[in-house]
Amino acid sequence: MSISDKTRSSLMPMVMPPPGKKMLPTREQATALEEALLGDLDPDKLNDLSEVLFALNAHKLGPIPGFYVVVCTKPDEEWCVGQLAADRAKPLIMFEDLRFDKPEAALAAAEKLKAEDDAAGRSPIVTG
Repeated sequence: MSISDKTRSSLMPMVMPPPGKKMLPTREQATALEEALLGDLDPDKLNDLSEVLFALNAHKLGPIPGFYVVVCTKPDEEWCVGQLAADRAKPLIMFEDLRFDKPEAALAAAEKLKAEDDAAGRSPIVTG
């Protein structure tokens, strides 16, 4: 039995999903900084990454507690703290108010955010 053979109350035609990868939804538009960092990357690879991050985040969309990174936004000049997220269009959320001129300062800020998540019990990874 094909989809067109099904009896339905709606006159709207059923649309088959396109062949290929199942796409996770996205929650927000990327900021200019995030677009500059992620804009040239392969969308299929970003979707693959988002599927891994989705599983890591206990099958929930959005930011992953405790998973903070430091990204060099201007070579040898500026570093920014970001957070990994289960979102195909925005797998990295950049905290634009956490920009630093030294990578050590950015790393300290990221570690502080992680410690706050751990203390609040928000980390998705169970250790021990």
